[in-house]
Parts: sequence; C-alpha cells; structure tokens
Amino acid sequence: MSKMIGIDLGTTNSLVCIWEDTGVRLLKNRLGDNMTPSVVSFDSDGTVYVGKTAKERLVTHPDVTFKEFKRDMGTDAIYKAYGKTYKPEELSALVLKQLKEDAEFELGCPVDEAVISVPAYFNDKQRAATRNAGLMAGLKVERLINEPSAVALFYHMEHYDEDELFIVFDFGGGTLDVSIVDAFDNIIEIQGISGNNKLGGKDFNALIAYDICTKNQISWDKLSPQNQAVLLREAEQVKKRLTDAEHVSTQVRIQGKGYAYELDNQQLIDLSGELFTDIQRVLNRLMNDRMLSVNDISRVIMVGGSSKMPIVRQFISGLFQGRIHDDGNPDEIVCQGAGALCGIRQRESEIKDVVISDICPFTLGLGVEGDIMAPIIARNQVLPCSHEEWFTTIKDYQKKIVFRVYQGEDRRASRNLQLVQVEMAVPAKAKGQVRVCVRFSYDINGLFDIDIHCPESGANIHRTLGHSGGMSAKEIRDRMAALAKMKTNPRKLEKNKCILERANALYIECNREQQKFLSRAIENFERALDSQGSATVERAYRTFTVQLTMLETSMFRFNAFERRKLEQTLEDDYDEDCDGE
Repeated sequence: MSKMIGIDLGTTNSLVCIWEDTGVRLLKNRLGDNMTPSVVSFDSDGTVYVGKTAKERLVTHPDVTFKEFKRDMGTDAIYKAYGKTYKPEELSALVLKQLKEDAEFELGCPVDEAVISVPAYFNDKQRAATRNAGLMAGLKVERLINEPSAVALFYHMEHYDEDELFIVFDFGGGTLDVSIVDAFDNIIEIQGISGNNKLGGKDFNALIAYDICTKNQISWDKLSPQNQAVLLREAEQVKKRLTDAEHVSTQVRIQGKGYAYELDNQQLIDLSGELFTDIQRVLNRLMNDRMLSVNDISRVIMVGGSSKMPIVRQFISGLFQGRIHDDGNPDEIVCQGAGALCGIRQRESEIKDVVISDICPFTLGLGVEGDIMAPIIARNQVLPCSHEEWFTTIKDYQKKIVFRVYQGEDRRASRNLQLVQVEMAVPAKAKGQVRVCVRFSYDINGLFDIDIHCPESGANIHRTLGHSGGMSAKEIRDRMAALAKMKTNPRKLEKNKCILERANALYIECNREQQKFLSRAIENFERALDSQGSATVERAYRTFTVQLTMLETSMFRFNAFERRKLEQTLEDDYDEDCDGE
C-alpha cells in the first residue's frame, strides 16, 4: 500500500513526515538525520549528490554545486554544470526525489502522493514550479499548503482548547512569511498574509561575510567562488554561534592566510538595520490590512531556523510586548503541519473534522488603458475563490482585445508580475458595443485560472496557467524521465562519500603542515574503503570522524600537543589496518 507524505521543501533544509495513528512522525534520511540540506551537486561522471554530501561540495566544487534555488522558483534562472543546464524546479525535483526515496526506504513501501509546503508569499509561477517539481520527482502533489498555514494547523492541534488570534512568523533561510490566524474549536482561519520571498537567514550570512572582508581589507569581488563559499560557510557558523553566545571570536583562512574576526549581537544589529526595516515593513502591511493593533494579538509563533537568532527574537518581542510562543521545534513544525494535512486528506478519524481555510496572498487583475491595474480578486480572499468583471472595447472597430494578467499590489500594472497575455478576436463594432466577461479563479492551492467569454461572438478562452507553470504535460514527462535516468550517489555509501567531502573542504582551509596530516588520514580511510571489508570500513569511519573533529577544533592553535594527538590517531589507525579483520 502506498503512502502520502508531508514535505517541507525549504530554502536551506528540507524535511519529510507521515501521519500515523499516534500523530505526525518525522522520517529520517539514510544518514539518520531529520533534515536534508536543499543542496544539489553534479560530478563529471554524471553522478548527482543531494543533501549533506552536496553541501560539503559547496567548498570543493562551488561551480557545480547549487543551493537556495528555491528563491529562483518560477523564474527563467538557469544553473549550468558540465555542459548541461537545469531549471530551479529541476533541482528542487532532485531534492524531492531524494526525500521520496529515503521515505520509501524507512517505510518499506511505495510513496506516490505528497502535501508540499510553500511560502505563503509565493506567486502563481512559483507555486506552479513547485507543483511541477513534485511531478518530475514522481509525486502526485495532493495539496500545496502555505507554510504559516501548516504551522497554524499543527499548533492548534496541540492547543485545541484555546480560541485565539495569533501570528505565525516564519523566517527561514531564504524567505519570510507572516500570517494572522483565527483559531477556534476545530476551525483554523488564515485571515491575512504578508511576506518577502527574497528575505531570509542567507542575507545575514552575506552581511557577516562582507563585514569579515571589510575589517580585514579583503575584496569580496576578487575572491574565487571557492573562497567565497568558505567565507559564507564561516559567516553562517558565526551567526549560529551567536544564538548561544553574546560574542564570537574566530579565524578564517582565505587564500592560505588566516584572518581574525570578532562579532557580537549588538554589532550584528548595527549591520542588519536594513533587514529589520524590511521585516517591520512586512509586519506593518499585515496589521494594516486587517486593521489590528498589537493588543489584538495573543501571541507570536516563531518558526524557521532564522527565527532562533536572538536579535530577531528580541526585535519581534519588542514589537509585540513579549508575546512570543516558545513551544515546539521551529525547524520541524512546518513539516509537521504538512503531515497533519496528510491525515486530513486521508480522512483519518483522529483529525478528519479539522477545517483549515487558506487565502490568496496577492491581488489578481488586468492591465487596462494608462497602465492601470484593474483588480479582479483582491488579496486575502478565502480559497478557493472566483470573481468576474465585464470589459468593453475602447476603440471603434477594433478586432481584438488583449488581456494582460498581473499579480501584485502596485497601482501601475507594469510594476506587478505579469502572469500571462491572452488575445481574443471580437466583432468589429463601434467602441463600447462589444462586451467581454473575464472570470478569474484561485483554486485551493492558490493556483490561477482565467475564463474569457464574448457573448457577441460566442467565443470562449480558458487558461490554466497555474496548473502548467508554462510547461506542457509532455515537457514534464520528458524531464521526469531525464531525471530518473540520472546516476544518483548510492545512499548506502552516502556517509563515506560525505565524510570524504567534509575532509576535502577542510583541506582547503588548512595550512601546509595541517594538510600533511589530513592527507595521511584521507589515504588511510580510502585504503580501508578499497578493502571492502564492512568491519574495517566502519572502524575506519569512526576513526576518521574523530580525526577530522580534532583537526577542526584545533585549526588555529595547532601546537605540539595537538599535533602529537593527531599523529597518535594516525599511528593507531595504521596499526589497526595492519591487523586486518
């Protein structure tokens, strides 16, 4: 029997879960982790790496390793590797395919249906691209659910006895989504959505990386992609360390030279002024839309890895008078909500009566004379929804009407996102004599349809742009087949490949003396792999892990004591290898 899985397809990390009789259960990948990095890397022999191993290759193979492609979903962005090109949705499909295979391995049965979370502020093209990614991965996308809606669903299931109006603040690696939720009894109503799909933890990483360059007189633009990757990785570690510490001191090795760097949370606040302005703008728009004050909000649920940053929590706490909810894991709750929706879709008895209503995040309209946006469906309407308007010809004896469909909030049509352009032939009559009815519809997934009818001619036009995302069914099938033929890295060998990539990335940051020790450690491990003896490989893996950890922790204080400790592990490793199994 096949299963339906809930997927949090994140900018930085992705998770998968399933609904069972006891509730939502997170599924581990074959490395034993809940989270799979949303990173894809290609090798010259055609092998594809997804997840943790690919993430390690960001340093060693930056030109053919890709991350944060979720930000480019629904655009014309192209990623190139070894003479081939990939769209963002194809890279996302490879991540989804890996999640699907890992889930099938753990569950011991096929998985062919999924509920996939998307940022609430994803537009029609981005939602369609996500759906297409699922199809290319071999999944029937049963439902797209807005990430804050998934959070609201799981949160209210855990607090069934409370009726309240609360905010979900979802701040991930690449996107910010904020929603107002009214929850009562078994009803969950999303009342407002605001966000920025180009704002996330990545932007803090970039600020820290640029600050390292500024303080050490390094030109970012003159750094190689490899060294930029090293710097961004170090910046991310500084950001994470500031979650538990007020001050961080570190050293970064760039181009064979070590650079000192210090940062505290107050300095990070000073660096991040524009980012916090953007966050407040999102919140102001949301509260203004619903005409609410801070006193109307019972609590703020902080979700997403970037919401754990003390400076972010301090900022939100200040805005909402300390009403921050701290229950649950902010990294997992979106996926858990998607899993709960799986239970609803499957009509599981424990949850089937829960009702959740979502809303559309953007106004949908037509561009009319003077570059004016004529709204058809206003933002924050409950999904699904449909609305029609009548339009007339504006010139004598015109033979066609051109409908330009836009999504967005600007009064100027051209400043919004153009989704599609549709032309309809009409009878040539005096202006105003020909009337045309235009109906827009949003389905439950926030995807868009348009119907146009001309009573004078009897002509009808129907477009299901949101369901195709600009791709025909044949294109999706062809790309699905192409992805299926790709030689993915065998998962049973994943941890061995991953630790080798970790070592290769570390090698770049080491000085010459450290590189000598690391080279010997790599050679010993590769010799163990060549032996193909399971006990030998497992013992070598444990030893190699200890060696890398020791070298990482002593990177910038590599004195005689640390050197002797590492030498001893190499000698012990060699002795064990000689003993055989």
